[in-house]
Amino acid sequence: MKLKLNAHWTEKLLKYPETGMGYQRVDVVLKSGKTVSDIVVLNAENLVLPDQYANLELQDIADLIVRK
Repeated sequence: MKLKLNAHWTEKLLKYPETGMGYQRVDVVLKSGKTVSDIVVLNAENLVLPDQYANLELQDIADLIVRK
């Protein structure tokens, strides 16, 4: 499932280098305290989530941490 990120998250991700051509790997920290690790973001704007997170919404995200 793809989740379109808003300008806030896109601007944050653009400050970091790409992991590979056109993508970054991030850890998604949720407001619930849970962290979803090693998620792909395409072009700093599309978060590609596993199907079990199909109900996730932008307001559920507390932080995106770019993996090194």
